[in-house]
Amino acid sequence: MEGLAAFITITLMIIIVPGPDFFVVMKNSITSGKGNGAMAALGITSGHVLYSLLAVFGIIFILANMYYIFMTIKILGAFYLIYLGIRSIISARQGMNFSTSHMKARKISYLSSYRQGLLSTILNPKALLYYISILPQFLTAGEGVTSQIAILSAIVTTVILLWFIFCVYIFQYIKLLFANRTVKAVFDYTVGAILIGLSLNLLFSKSS
Repeated sequence: MEGLAAFITITLMIIIVPGPDFFVVMKNSITSGKGNGAMAALGITSGHVLYSLLAVFGIIFILANMYYIFMTIKILGAFYLIYLGIRSIISARQGMNFSTSHMKARKISYLSSYRQGLLSTILNPKALLYYISILPQFLTAGEGVTSQIAILSAIVTTVILLWFIFCVYIFQYIKLLFANRTVKAVFDYTVGAILIGLSLNLLFSKSS
């Protein structure tokens, strides 16, 4: 196992680029609170733990080479993002007043936030591709490949969890901006449009 520092840096650079997971955490953190944001982050991490286990047992390489399974994940992921995007736009149209007095009443459950994060990762084929394209480049040929995959996967999930918890913390500082219902509506429209745009990009990408 070589280039551990490079592996961590590349992994961090990949997850820092805003994608579906980022916007799911941001949406939950700002509209429902840091607890929901943290649960979404935990759901995302759980998705990567699942992919890590599949990588350790070699199953992920089989799945990635099965065209119909890969395409099913891709299509379901795209439609799930469209669903989240439409929900965000509907929220904007309803003109919800994001004030402290109303926040608790509008808060979604922790389980719902966790589920959003989990599905966002599991239904993202780019997460699957990470484990079959990036991770293997840092393995050393010979014995102990399985343990190397386990170690690298543990590093990946830890980096991902720390990054999104950090994001949740940062989002709390910009939360007060959303007490203004116009700003809140613009935010919901923007996040909705971005999620739908990401879903279309995912659906029509040629990564398959």
